[in-house]
Amino acid sequence: MPMSGFTKAIDVCVYTETVQWIGQGAAQARADILMKRLKGKPGIVVENLNAKPAAEWMKAHTKKNGNHVFVMYGDIPTTIYPASCAKKDSSIAEKYLEAGNTFTNSADYFFWGQGGRNKECGIQTMMDIPSIVQWDDNTQMKLTAEGKKYSPTLAKMKAIESDRPFHVDQLDKKWELEVAFASKSGNAKTDRADPCILTEQNYKGRLIQVC
Repeated sequence: MPMSGFTKAIDVCVYTETVQWIGQGAAQARADILMKRLKGKPGIVVENLNAKPAAEWMKAHTKKNGNHVFVMYGDIPTTIYPASCAKKDSSIAEKYLEAGNTFTNSADYFFWGQGGRNKECGIQTMMDIPSIVQWDDNTQMKLTAEGKKYSPTLAKMKAIESDRPFHVDQLDKKWELEVAFASKSGNAKTDRADPCILTEQNYKGRLIQVC
């Protein structure tokens, strides 16, 4: 995968204690598949932690150019991002992202929070883009060359549809679409993408959206 920042040892924290838009059992099953695939890979340490130890893990990994990964299944725990965006610029989660680390999200809206505890302000404050949203249910996506190359699963799908695409046209100059595995146009010149990787160009934090 063309992600030049991922060249160091990577620690991965998989969070499944609370979820959104997917059952906890289903999320855990998918997490188990992911962890099995990562286990034993050179330079990768993976843990499946609940909310409190996950917060300690995140604080310990908030170091410049961290390149570590926090995996979510639709919900961000309140131990790292307080409800209702109570700490808009000083949450554990934002400090972690701004240290050059990565969040991945499978199922539902990035940083929305279980039961809508953050709603739109979650992604808006984490990205520092006041107007960005992730709507457009049933958005038809086309496989990109990168999607075909790096995702055999996507390549086998007859149709790719997203309810929570990233609005590429709402990104500011700090954020860029690094890789689109599927997009509305079928390439990186698009206004909607999912799954995809977004990168903040200054501190190199990444958001990875998985449809």
